[in-house]
Amino acid sequence: MAIMDSLLHFSVDGTPFDCNLEAGTSLITNQIDLGVTGRDPGAGQQMYMCFVVTTAFTDGGDAATLSLRLRSDSSAAIHATTSTGHITSPPILKAALAVGDRYVYPLPPAGTSNTYERYLGVQVVVATAGFDAGNIEVFLTADPMGTNIDGYADASN
Repeated sequence: MAIMDSLLHFSVDGTPFDCNLEAGTSLITNQIDLGVTGRDPGAGQQMYMCFVVTTAFTDGGDAATLSLRLRSDSSAAIHATTSTGHITSPPILKAALAVGDRYVYPLPPAGTSNTYERYLGVQVVVATAGFDAGNIEVFLTADPMGTNIDGYADASN
């Protein structure tokens, strides 16, 4: 089982992102600073963007969809249209967002598509209708299936 690096989380202090949002695009709270433009986020190793549903999604009907976009920008305030796109998940219907579900998307390696700018961020796109509830945990990892998002208890010797 992989150990989760807190610096690869897009949430603050491990708090899942609250998707109680109206239709539109929102930036998840935390960004990852790669230090310079052009740096490979995996330093030669394949990395994955994962998101895990941690709280059930609800809305007034069944039409709401969720999509995530991994983008990079020269500033931490990742711009919705002028930032560089790296991953766009397909829209996922509310009914398919069950607690514990894990969605995994491989990051394109540096140099094979759009150049990574200094800051990485995740935009949440809610479409058709808003959500009344639902939380997700979003992170980067080299081991998408072995990563424990719940953490481990502090050890004592």
